[in-house]
Amino acid sequence: MEQGLPILKQVREQLPEHQIIVSFFSPSGFEYFERKELCDAVIYLPLDKKSNAEKFAQILEPELAIFIKYDIWPNLLRSLKNRGSKLILAPALFRPEQIYFNSLLGGFFKETLLRFDKIVCQDQRSLDLLKSIGYNDAILGGDSRFDQALENTKQDFTSSIPISFFQDSFCIILGSSWPPEEEISLNTLKENPEIKFIIAPHDISTSNIDRIQNMFQAFKPLKYSELPGNTSNSRLIIVDGIGQLKYLYRVADLAFIGGGFGKGLHSTIEPAIYRLPIIFGPNHHKFIEPGELISAGLAMEVQSKERFSRKYQELRSRALESGFQTKYQEFLKSKLGASNKIMKSILDLLRTDEK
Repeated sequence: MEQGLPILKQVREQLPEHQIIVSFFSPSGFEYFERKELCDAVIYLPLDKKSNAEKFAQILEPELAIFIKYDIWPNLLRSLKNRGSKLILAPALFRPEQIYFNSLLGGFFKETLLRFDKIVCQDQRSLDLLKSIGYNDAILGGDSRFDQALENTKQDFTSSIPISFFQDSFCIILGSSWPPEEEISLNTLKENPEIKFIIAPHDISTSNIDRIQNMFQAFKPLKYSELPGNTSNSRLIIVDGIGQLKYLYRVADLAFIGGGFGKGLHSTIEPAIYRLPIIFGPNHHKFIEPGELISAGLAMEVQSKERFSRKYQELRSRALESGFQTKYQEFLKSKLGASNKIMKSILDLLRTDEK
């Protein structure tokens, strides 16, 4: 959703005469989509069966269909293409181990990619992979999530956390936490009395919030939903709702991102846009931004709780150096503007269709 929003906004602004329909396959996307002023309808995408795809394409007959990142539906793409729709995938991110690039098994999926009129890639590796299978209508465009994250920084947001909570403390925000990161945070609070934490759990069910409260009981945890209140004795705030994390990064001194000890890392783009030093676990290689942040000296990978304290102290010291923010500015400058490139490709396709 974060990747699609800046594209959707530009389409609405630059093509106001066009009808825009937004589709979601997952209930979570459908239920939490709030920017309904940017489109004419929000619908569910049916299962990608041949009959469903043909009926869907027949009813809508879109002039152009935009697919985001991994949303590649073979039957729907075939049906739309047969009806003359222009097809664009943007932004796209590929890895060598994906089936599209398997010479023995990837024939069907390769043909699916070849149906796109244009693919806008996030990185050079993706562009090279497409060229390796004979797809030559791809360009390098970057990741539109950076544009959306920048937009988030401009939104009015007043934190419910009292200023007194941060006084004389170093605040770490743990974004989208899982148990391994929570255990590390507990150990860090025990060893470093000057530190306070804001924890935004991946799972905000009542039972999980209760578990975290019990786990950190010694540090007087408070729920974000119960603020403002007396935080003088507390060293921990637990975010027990949806939608605050991307704004709360602005009040922290360092970001610790969850998921890196499990199936995959949560977004590093949201804290990066606030130019925070970032630390995370080792499982981040499906995403390009963590590695780029590490290479730029803006983030660190940590392997265990024993190493976290040393790594965070090193990163904390690095963030105080005069060149740290300059490096961040240069990094973000190189990343912003993807939605403009994607919009140009959309306009080019529509002009081609008019001819």
